[in-house]
Amino acid sequence: MRFPLPAALALVLAAGSAPGSSDTLHLDADRAVELALANNKVIQQAKERVVEARAGRGAAFGSFLPQVSATGTYTRLGNVSEFAMASPVMGKFPIPVRDLQGNLIGLTDSIPMISGYRFDTLQLGSADNFALTGTVQQTIFTWGKLVNAYRIAGLSLDLQQEAFEQARAQVRVDATQAFYQALLARKTAGVMADAYQQLKGHVGQVQALYDNGLATKLDLMKATLGLQQMEAQVSQIQSGAELALAVLLNTLGMPAGTAAALDEDLTSVTSTVELEPAIDSALVRRPELAQLRDAAKMAELAERIARTANLPTVFVQANGSYRNPVGFSAEWGADWNATAGVSMPIFTGLTNHHKLRAAQSRQRQARIALAMVEDGLRLEVQATVSALNQEARNAAYQQKNVEVAEAALALAEQRFQNGLLTNLDYMDSQLALTQSRVAHLNALANYQIAKAKLQKAVGEF
Repeated sequence: MRFPLPAALALVLAAGSAPGSSDTLHLDADRAVELALANNKVIQQAKERVVEARAGRGAAFGSFLPQVSATGTYTRLGNVSEFAMASPVMGKFPIPVRDLQGNLIGLTDSIPMISGYRFDTLQLGSADNFALTGTVQQTIFTWGKLVNAYRIAGLSLDLQQEAFEQARAQVRVDATQAFYQALLARKTAGVMADAYQQLKGHVGQVQALYDNGLATKLDLMKATLGLQQMEAQVSQIQSGAELALAVLLNTLGMPAGTAAALDEDLTSVTSTVELEPAIDSALVRRPELAQLRDAAKMAELAERIARTANLPTVFVQANGSYRNPVGFSAEWGADWNATAGVSMPIFTGLTNHHKLRAAQSRQRQARIALAMVEDGLRLEVQATVSALNQEARNAAYQQKNVEVAEAALALAEQRFQNGLLTNLDYMDSQLALTQSRVAHLNALANYQIAKAKLQKAVGEF
């Protein structure tokens, strides 16, 4: 009776161990992390936020520089103001000369005299008005408002850069976890394939003993049933391996269905980690804490700005223009003016007072949040260190179990062949070895995942 290895499992094992080709993506943990960092959309979004924050800092710096603007206007007046003006009309007239009795004795020479008046209308402007104006304004003194705003913009940039590093750290953990889960699934499939082949050989021995009258029908049926159950388990594990690979490819940003070879092995581990140094490293290096410290500084600077909201601001401004008409002339001409001023709010309905109280509250909230996260990080590091050390101990323990189970199965096979062990006892030994190997693989994979999580927890990623 033949029990062929399931075709689906054979394909999984071949994908994990076949020689490389140009169409196969070869992966180890480092390569998986590299691809995830290159393709992850969250990281790309975080990177763009850094670019945005850097532009915001540049805009804040621009507040220190003079603000220059230019304006060009054309104005058409429907009614131009006019001024009515009377002008005397001059003429030359002789003056008659008379004697004492009133008789005309002659005329004098002609002399200038007003002969009448002429009325004219003078337009006070022009219907068509053109102007080109340039303005330069420079803020002189703001009680530190501009300086603190620039510092806030710089802290915002630092915060986004730390958020970028935080996103990268999380992607590293996700990629590492997905890789080792996929590798574990394939290695487990390999263990089950070995167990399947071994059990198939045992069924062949039982069949031969039954044919020679040395085994019962019940023994053969139990062995056959165990093999069929093993085949169902192999099919289930194969489905899990395919799903784990799909999750890995999705995490790496690779197309679904990409052929992948996992070029890494699960090796034995013995190292453990001390708790206190790990906590100290986390408190110094974790980007989340750096973000909260920056947020606390930003809240402090915002509180300083709010304190100066009611203080005066000093500025200077200069305007230069080139216009037509200029005064009463219909030609183009230049003009300019300069202004120095002080701006100060007198009463704002207590708005600035309440803004100051809100800024003070945000500052206190930032400090509380920082303390809370520090406490949370201590617990997180403690949990990850404990998990890592436990997986290291578990891996060593499971390795010993595998060695014992292998020796037990070898002895059981020898005793079964000599007729000193029942078929059921042999199958129990074979099952114990399979379980020990799978448990050992789980411990090794979990150790690598716990190691990645600890690296993130202490800020090494």
